[in-house]
Amino acid sequence: MRQRIIVLATLIVVLLTAHLPAFRAGFVWDDTALVLRDPLIRSWRLIPEGFQHFLFLDATASNFYRPLQRLTYAMEYWAFIFNPTAYHLTNVLLHATAAVAFLAFALTFLRLYGVGEQRRLIVASIATAAWALHPIHSAVVDYVAGRADSLAAMFGFVGLYFAIRALALEGRAAWKFHALTAVALLASALSKESGLIFAALWMALLLQQRRWRILVPASLAIVFTFTIYSTLRIQAGDAQIPRLTPPPSLLVRPIIAARAIAEYAGLLIAPINLRMDRDVESHPWGFSEASMTAASWRELQTVAGVALFGAIVIWLVRVRKRDPATFTLLILAMISYLPICGLFALNATVAEHWIYLPSAFLVLALVIQFAQLTDRRNDRLVWKFAVVASLWIALLGVRTFFRAQDWKDQRTFLERTIASGSDSARMLINLGALEMGDGHLNRAESLLRQALAKEPGQPFALVNLAAIALKKNDLTTARNLIEQARKNPMSEAQAEEILAAVENREDGEIDLACLRLAAHIGPPAWSIEQRYVRALDQNGRSETAIAELRALLQTDWYRAESWQLLSDCLAKLDRKSEAALALTEARAYDVHLGRH
Repeated sequence: MRQRIIVLATLIVVLLTAHLPAFRAGFVWDDTALVLRDPLIRSWRLIPEGFQHFLFLDATASNFYRPLQRLTYAMEYWAFIFNPTAYHLTNVLLHATAAVAFLAFALTFLRLYGVGEQRRLIVASIATAAWALHPIHSAVVDYVAGRADSLAAMFGFVGLYFAIRALALEGRAAWKFHALTAVALLASALSKESGLIFAALWMALLLQQRRWRILVPASLAIVFTFTIYSTLRIQAGDAQIPRLTPPPSLLVRPIIAARAIAEYAGLLIAPINLRMDRDVESHPWGFSEASMTAASWRELQTVAGVALFGAIVIWLVRVRKRDPATFTLLILAMISYLPICGLFALNATVAEHWIYLPSAFLVLALVIQFAQLTDRRNDRLVWKFAVVASLWIALLGVRTFFRAQDWKDQRTFLERTIASGSDSARMLINLGALEMGDGHLNRAESLLRQALAKEPGQPFALVNLAAIALKKNDLTTARNLIEQARKNPMSEAQAEEILAAVENREDGEIDLACLRLAAHIGPPAWSIEQRYVRALDQNGRSETAIAELRALLQTDWYRAESWQLLSDCLAKLDRKSEAALALTEARAYDVHLGRH
């Protein structure tokens, strides 16, 4: 027990040290939508409502049903408002807890396969340290929006730990552990959709152990988990997810799957060029030398992926009978990898944080194999292996420390991501919008033109270019860009909003009709609705503004900002009692109203 406590304490201290730069980081990328703009995290009264909505409530629609992730943000907002250090500390602690859960699973798993006490502690400790310190997980640990993976893994590993413990029990004691497993798996699924894969991992473990009698209670527990999860998720409705580009065709997906294997293998072995927004699709841009070179590298990556897949199959065949523990871990890794392997249409082809769970089982399998190799050699080789393993883990920790600095702020994140090779249209657009906000209009325009060159007709690039033309007082160009942006449903509302600004610049009057159209086109957009209501109020149409807000609050009753704006409009008309009631509602739905 003392040794385990030392291992746990060392692991937590090392993880905190490796991710130290993250504590000085701010909110970047999706953090703004999930933390700064989500109205459902601002009061404990809204926790039940958070279970009835997908994430990205005030951003581009998603079908990410992750209420426990939202719950963690609500707890942090209650305690720390928008202090980014607290949110980053929570992320690191969640990852550390997931590592502890993985260590507990690994120890129990190795005991199941007859590994001795001292040996399984060494193997499990090395595997946990290598997995937890790997810099490929930076997008999970150092990125506030990425915590869904660590939450799901933490609950999932706890569930597998209980599942293995149940194998040695009978009667009521076993049923208690089955119930605990089901609750843990439900929590994992409510943290991230990929948590549902732990049910398949549980069944695979039972089948591998040939525990036929346990299949019935395990199946009942899984049915319970899926029933509760489905019942909760269905309340969120059916989200209409917009797509700017079509998914890869079925014929192309096996190629993407092969490249993904090579991409992930390279990152796990040599995590040098780490970044968000990765892609393994081919994007030819003519017959230039650069284009042909990039295409050639992608073909080589396809060949490497096929070779790696063959090597994994051979590895599976070789260890199937001689090493059941490694075989089982490889099966678990493959099952957990299947949803993100590239054969299914997701919102990307590869992503570093997707490999968070599969890499845990793979690393443990590799450490077991290396440990077995040292058994057949002399003590000198054992020491060499220990030194190499220690150096590799130390290097992983150092790389993690430097990778954590990439999340310092939005500019640092975008510039380093683009510089490392992810110069996608959406990265260029976001950096362009940042430059525009800082007043660097020419730099912003250049970036947005690059984004349009990569994705002709990209609606958000057009909208931002129209905004730049407006700032430059080039109203003709702004109108031309707006007309193009209005053709796409995703940018139509923003285009109408900028058109209202253009007409205001031309006529000196606010075009309320344009703003109303912008506020009512497509999915509800609170930022545009807010501007429309304020414009109504400023133009002496406070009664209309009040009616607009009351109509909005019929559905979005949880939005504190709407109640506060309603209070302001009512107070302006000297309707003090109504204004006070609206302000009371606003304070009920935002425990820190006016303090951020």
